[in-house]
Amino acid sequence: MKKILIALTLLLPLAAAAQSTTEGGARASAGVEVKIRKGLHLSVEEEVRMDGAFKSLDRFQTNVELEYKPVKWMKLGLGYSLINPYGYSSLNFKNPRHRVFFDAGAHYNYYGFSFSIKERLQMTHRTGTFNTYQTTPNKLELKSRVGVEYKGWTYFEPGVFFEMRTAFNDPWGVVDGTMHYKDDGTTYYNYTHTGYTHVYNNRYRGIFRTDIKLSSHHVLQPYALVDYITDYVIDTNSEGTRLFQAEYDDHFKISIGISYTFKF
Repeated sequence: MKKILIALTLLLPLAAAAQSTTEGGARASAGVEVKIRKGLHLSVEEEVRMDGAFKSLDRFQTNVELEYKPVKWMKLGLGYSLINPYGYSSLNFKNPRHRVFFDAGAHYNYYGFSFSIKERLQMTHRTGTFNTYQTTPNKLELKSRVGVEYKGWTYFEPGVFFEMRTAFNDPWGVVDGTMHYKDDGTTYYNYTHTGYTHVYNNRYRGIFRTDIKLSSHHVLQPYALVDYITDYVIDTNSEGTRLFQAEYDDHFKISIGISYTFKF
C-alpha cells in the first residue's frame, strides 16, 4: 500500500500546476476494503494531504471504518481516524488528533442514477497544549451531504455532491463593550468565556468525482473539492480574560485529489 500511496502522491504536482493561483490543496490516498460477510465491510485507508500552497506536507491521516447495510438502500458506519498534522515551520509532526465518527446514509436508484443522502456525526479530540478559550478540546460536528451519481456506464461512475458542515460546540463568550489599550498600543475587550456553545455552519462544499473501475477489485477515484469556509476565529489571552479579535474568516478553497481502493 505504501508504494501505491507514493505513486499517487507523485500526481499532486499536476494538481498544483492547475491551481497555482488559487488557495487550495492536494490529497492522495490508498486503501483496502474487506467483505466480512454480506452487508458487512471493513475499510482501512491511509491519506496524505498537502498544504494550501501546494508546497509542503500538511498531514497524514489513517481512517478505519466498519460499514453495515441493514437493508439494500441504507448504510451505517462506525469509524476512527488518527490525524497526524505536520508543521512546515518546525519540520516535524505536531500533536496527533483522534476522531471518532458515525455515518448514516440512504440512496434511491432511478434509471441509472443513484440519489443519496448521508449524515456524519464526528468528534475530534485535540491533544497537546493549546488555548482552550479559543479552541475546543473535543470538537463536535455534523456533515450533511446530498448527491447524485450516474451508474449506467460499465467502468465510470461520475457524481456530484453538496455537503454542509455544522459546528456544535465552538467557544463563545461576552465582552464588556469598552475598548481597552495595552502599553504597546494593542486593543482588547474584557472577555468572559461562557462555554462551548457556538452553533453555526462553518463550511459548504461541492464535490465532483468519478469512480473508475479498473477491475472488479481495483477502483481509482479522481475528485475535486470546492469549499466555502466560514470559521469563527477567537483570539484571546491564555487566561481567557482579554479578547483581542473575534471574526468570521471567510474564504474559498479548492482541493484536487485521487484515491485508490483495493476490494476483496
